[in-house]
Amino acid sequence: MELANKQKAKLKSMAQHLNAIVRIGDKGVTPTVINSMNEALKARELVKLSVAHSDRNVRKELIRELAEASDAILVNIIGKTALLFKVNPDNPVVSKTL
Repeated sequence: MELANKQKAKLKSMAQHLNAIVRIGDKGVTPTVINSMNEALKARELVKLSVAHSDRNVRKELIRELAEASDAILVNIIGKTALLFKVNPDNPVVSKTL
């Protein structure tokens, strides 16, 4: 699923008040991190995450790796924080507003 610019803007505005609930640490994208992301996406559809690594390119690669591993859409990256979205047809919390 590809998001239109208006949909991305809406998701970004919805994420303003969210805290990062998934963190990628020094070990990178581990099975535990992928599991946590999948659970969070299933419950919320829209998840903010943070990356501890200091190198910008490594952070972007880790975020893309996690998005691919969890089959989520990368909405936005700002600094050490990223926003992922995945539709949950069983419990459409966010996707029903798009």
